[in-house]
Amino acid sequence: MGLSLRETLIDEPAKRPHSRARLEPLPSICKVAILGFGTVGKAVTELLCCSPSLQLRLTHIYNRNVDRKRVPWVPSQVRWTDNFDEILASDVDVIVELVGGVRPAGDWVRQALCAGKSVVTANKHLIATEGDELLELARKANQRLLYGASVAGGVPVLCGLEQGLAGEKLFRLTGVLNGTCNYILSQMQNEVVSFTTALARAQEMGYAEADPSHDLGGFDASCKLTILARVGLGAQPRPQDVYSRSIEGVEAVDFECARKLGCTIRQVSLAELRGTQLYAAVQPALVPLASPLAQVKDNQNVLITAGVHGGETVFSGRGAGGGPTSVAVVSDLVSISRPESFLGSPNPRELKAYPLNHDLESPRYLRLRAPKDADISYAVSRVLSESGVSVHSVLQQSASGSVGSALVVTLEPCRLSNLEVALERLQKLEHCFAKPLSLPIMN
Repeated sequence: MGLSLRETLIDEPAKRPHSRARLEPLPSICKVAILGFGTVGKAVTELLCCSPSLQLRLTHIYNRNVDRKRVPWVPSQVRWTDNFDEILASDVDVIVELVGGVRPAGDWVRQALCAGKSVVTANKHLIATEGDELLELARKANQRLLYGASVAGGVPVLCGLEQGLAGEKLFRLTGVLNGTCNYILSQMQNEVVSFTTALARAQEMGYAEADPSHDLGGFDASCKLTILARVGLGAQPRPQDVYSRSIEGVEAVDFECARKLGCTIRQVSLAELRGTQLYAAVQPALVPLASPLAQVKDNQNVLITAGVHGGETVFSGRGAGGGPTSVAVVSDLVSISRPESFLGSPNPRELKAYPLNHDLESPRYLRLRAPKDADISYAVSRVLSESGVSVHSVLQQSASGSVGSALVVTLEPCRLSNLEVALERLQKLEHCFAKPLSLPIMN
């Protein structure tokens, strides 16, 4: 999916002149309040309480029905409250927002910034949907809004893009960004279990919510991809604009067939500038076993950046759980507490609303199910041909358990629009009793 240098040299919008607004330096001890004492909130609290050398002092913890959240290991001088206005009126320097969601979290972040308090958040949904507005408010209020924990947990991808690769001209970001989906697909690959069993294990381990639809359907990863595209590509997509497909249709037979192609299956997030257009998608895909995308296991995340000058760079590590996320949160707190950070920072790059193009051409994996005694190969070939889609090879055409026979083929590179027409027709075939599964094959 690489691009030529000519294709990647797209027109850049004009940059604002850099300015450095001087902020009032924080005291030598930075006072911190935490909103939300869930898994991440507890982990952040533990880090702050056991690391006095960081010059960060936890003074307040907010949570609804706070009495049920109290724990004896938190120092007695820390104030517990279920009243946000109390924290707003206090002398805390930084508020850590770990409540999640857009409301009331977004309102609280706005109030905190207007009250002269900097904010650290791990809230990917809020930053993906309202981040531009909140960052502008932070600049006007001469405060900081940092969100390094909103993408990839403890993997420092955002600061890597903003600082480590600031001199690069990036044109593609590819990653495995959702720990829940990666755990499920890793279990299906390595333990040869069903999707239902793998999901249940993820919920037992605390990697999946009781309602995992945002993870499985790709919305969680779409929010993260939106943030990455803004920081790394200067693009301005919205989470709802990202082409998303669920991993729920993937079965054990798909991993068997993927192995025949030297591949496995992962939920892949991809944002790529192609000329003057942006492609952004989150979907299950076949990836080569040698790729870093295939090698991340369980709840790990990986991001591969591609640039015009330096080629590919890989960021990888644990992307979910209280421990990794708390490290990212506290790292942002340390950044705010350092005196040198209060000279301010350059204005961000201008964002560009690139037209989105999801109708890309790629090779595909296609699996259909039919009764054991039904031969649908001829009808399938005819529908594909009439839709402008060509078969490359047949991987399997045999019985596959009690649910019937699986016909599995790979397709020559084809446009998504042509394939969707074919899939709609295939689903209506007399002997095709399940929705066909189509996955892109990444090179």
